[in-house]
Amino acid sequence: MKRTALTSLLLTLTVAQAATPPTLNVATGSPTGTYSAMFKNVGLVCTQSAYLRERGTSGSLENIDLLLNNEVSLAFVQSDVLKARQQIDQDPRVEGIRTLLPLHREEIHLLAKPPTSSKNIFGRVTVTGIQTFADLKGKRVGAWGGSIITAKVVSAMTGVPYQIVTMKDQPSAVAALNAGQVDAVLAVIGQPATWVKGLSGLNLVPVPSNAKLAAIYAPAKLFYPNLSAQSVPTISVQSVLATRDFKTADKKQLLLDYQKCAISKLVNLQEDEGMHPKWQEVNFKTWPWPQYK
Repeated sequence: MKRTALTSLLLTLTVAQAATPPTLNVATGSPTGTYSAMFKNVGLVCTQSAYLRERGTSGSLENIDLLLNNEVSLAFVQSDVLKARQQIDQDPRVEGIRTLLPLHREEIHLLAKPPTSSKNIFGRVTVTGIQTFADLKGKRVGAWGGSIITAKVVSAMTGVPYQIVTMKDQPSAVAALNAGQVDAVLAVIGQPATWVKGLSGLNLVPVPSNAKLAAIYAPAKLFYPNLSAQSVPTISVQSVLATRDFKTADKKQLLLDYQKCAISKLVNLQEDEGMHPKWQEVNFKTWPWPQYK
C-alpha cells in the first residue's frame, strides 16, 4: 500500500510539472517607455502574464533581432521596422514572424532647440535653427533603436537628406542635442512619453505627411504643454506585440491564452485607473502583420 501511495504521489507530481507552462521572455524597451508600461498593464489583468518575463531593451531594432535569434519569444516592435527588415534587408526569417496582438500607434517626436534670430546693421532679421522638417537638410539627426529605421524611411520618402547619428539610448540622444552634437532628435514612441513630458527648453518640430508616407504612416498630433502651447502635427506608425510561428503545444497554448485574455480585457485596459492612455486607441482589429493562430 505504501508503495502504491508513493507511486501515485510521484505520478501526480510528474503530471503537475508537465502541465506547468514554460517561462517566456518578452522584449519591451526602456523602463519608462510605452512598451514596458503596456506589458505591465496586461500583467495586472491576465494571469497568463505570470509566465512571461520582461527583458528591457533599446527598442524595436534590438527586439526584432532578439526574436529572430530565438533569445525571446515575444517582442514589442514598430511595424515599419518589420517591413524594412523584410523589404529592404530581405531577411527571410521575417516571414516566420506573427502578430500576437496589434497595439497602438506610435508618434514620431522630432525635437530640436528653439531657433534663434539675429539682426544685421541694415535691420534684416536672420533666423537659424530647425523650424520645419525641410530645415533638417544636411543636418545631424540623433536616433536610437527602431527610430533609426524610421528616420531612414522618412528621409527617403520625403526627399529630405540628413545625417542619422546612431545613439545608445534616449538619455544620450537628449544629452547630445543639448550639447550641440546633433541638430535634432527623432524618437518614435507612444505619447504621452514620460521622458518627453519632463523636457524643457526644446521644441517639437512638425513632421509632414505625403502620398508615399501614407502607405505606412498615419497623420497624428502631439500634445505636450511643456514644449508647445498648441498641438504639433506629426505622423505615427502601428506597433505590434510580435512572436514567431511556434508550433510547440504548451508554448502555443500559453500564447493563445494570453492573446485571448488581453482581447477580452480590453475594456479594463482602457478604463481602469493607472493603465497607459494608449490603450484607449487599441481596438485589436487592425493586423498589419499575419496573425498568430
